[in-house]
Amino acid sequence: MTSFHGMWSIGAIVGALYAAGCAELEIGLMPSLVAVGVVGVAATLVLSPYLVRPAVEHEAGEVSEVERPPLHVPWRPLVALGLVVVVFYLADTSVMSWSTIYLHDALDAAKSVAPLGYAAYQVGAVISRLAGDRFVVRFGAVAVVRAGTVVGIVALALVVVAPTPALAIAAFGLMGLGLPVIIPLAFAAAGNLPGSDADVAIARLNLFNYLGNIIGAGLIGVLATEGALRWIYVVPLILVPSILFVARTFAPAKEIEAAAQARP
Repeated sequence: MTSFHGMWSIGAIVGALYAAGCAELEIGLMPSLVAVGVVGVAATLVLSPYLVRPAVEHEAGEVSEVERPPLHVPWRPLVALGLVVVVFYLADTSVMSWSTIYLHDALDAAKSVAPLGYAAYQVGAVISRLAGDRFVVRFGAVAVVRAGTVVGIVALALVVVAPTPALAIAAFGLMGLGLPVIIPLAFAAAGNLPGSDADVAIARLNLFNYLGNIIGAGLIGVLATEGALRWIYVVPLILVPSILFVARTFAPAKEIEAAAQARP
C-alpha cells in the first residue's frame, strides 16, 4: 500500500518541478494549466479501460457482479484512523498549498526556488513510501507510524524556525520522510479491521480525507491571509503528536485479535 501511494508522490514531484520550470521560463498560468489538462485527459482516455473490474461469468453463461458479504464496519477504530487522516491531510495541505508562498513571502525565496519546498517534501514521500512496505514487514506498522510521526514533528518544528529558504526546503524534505508513510498504512489498517468489509471501510475512511482538506484550507487560509505565515505550520505541529496516541490502531488484524484473546 505504501509503494502504491509512492507513485502519487512521484507525480507530485513532476508537478512541482513543472511549476518551477514555468516560473523560470515565465510561462503564464493559463497555458501551463491547459498543457497539464491536455496531458491528464489523454492519460485518462488511454488508461481508464484498465481500471474497470471485469464481471464474473458463471458456468451457465450468466454474468453477474462479484458477490459480497454483508456490509459491516466497526466505527470506533475507523474513527480513530479517520482522525489520523484528518490531521495528516491538514499537514499535507499546509505544504501542498502554502509552502511555495511561505518560502517566497516569508523567507524571500526566488519564484523559481519557492516550489522546491513542495518538491522536496514529495521526494521524501517517495522514499518513505517506496521503502515503507519493507519497514512494516521488519518492524511492524505501529512502529513505522510512531517513527514517521516523530520525524514529522521534528521537521515541522524546523520549518517554523527556519531562517533561510535552504533550511526550510530541507525541513520539508525531512517532513516527507516521516508523515506521508502514515496515510497508506491508515487505509491498509482500515481494510484489515477484524469483521469488517474492507471495501466499505476504506471508502468511509476516505471521507476523512476531504474533511482534513476542508479544515486545512479554511483554518490555514485564515492564518495566511492575516500574514501569520509561520503559524501555518504551528497548527499541524500542535496536532500531529496526537497520532502517537492512536498508533496502536494500525496493528494488523492478527495482532488485534491476539491482544483481544489475551485479555482476561
